[in-house]
Amino acid sequence: MKSITTLIILFLTLSINAQSGYEKAMIKGLELIKTDLLAASQQFERVAAAESDRWEPAYYVALCNINSSWGQNPKDKTVLYMKKAQDYINDAKAISTNNPELMVLQGLLNTCWITYDAKTFGMKLSAETTALYEKAYNIAPENPRVALSRAEWLMGSAKYFGKDITPYCKLIDKAILLFNEEVVTGFTPSWGKERALEVQTTCNKD
Repeated sequence: MKSITTLIILFLTLSINAQSGYEKAMIKGLELIKTDLLAASQQFERVAAAESDRWEPAYYVALCNINSSWGQNPKDKTVLYMKKAQDYINDAKAISTNNPELMVLQGLLNTCWITYDAKTFGMKLSAETTALYEKAYNIAPENPRVALSRAEWLMGSAKYFGKDITPYCKLIDKAILLFNEEVVTGFTPSWGKERALEVQTTCNKD
């Protein structure tokens, strides 16, 4: 009995240590996101290579590269960031199918390409992006990142066609309520509230 108890304790200890290594690596990556997107991406790439059955590390690699693709970098680097983001979105989708968080990432990446070259990618990706956000919303209407990203996309489309954005501002208000109610577990995504508040301020100015 004593030997069985010892084995159980040893097994639990090893499990905790293994989990702890993953957790420490993910926490380090999430801290780096705040200050250094390149270092954060590299950190999550290492985690993704070691944890090939988890979608979250690949998700965060893609997120880091998307956040580097909004025009703040030279065009040649931006293309590389966007291509890397797509590679890791594909990796994450292979692990977790019909994941609304990944649909949001794809929608954001599509928007990066449109921002990069609207003439080339605007017509090509607009309908696909609208469909993605609608699919994500149908799966997870209470997900605040889904609600926010869908509302921003619809708002941008309305502005482009000279339409009233007021209905979409109400969707931003709803997204903020969802952020306030969100319960985050593990390393599932939790970003977006600051962006929602920023967009809400713009709505109020309009």
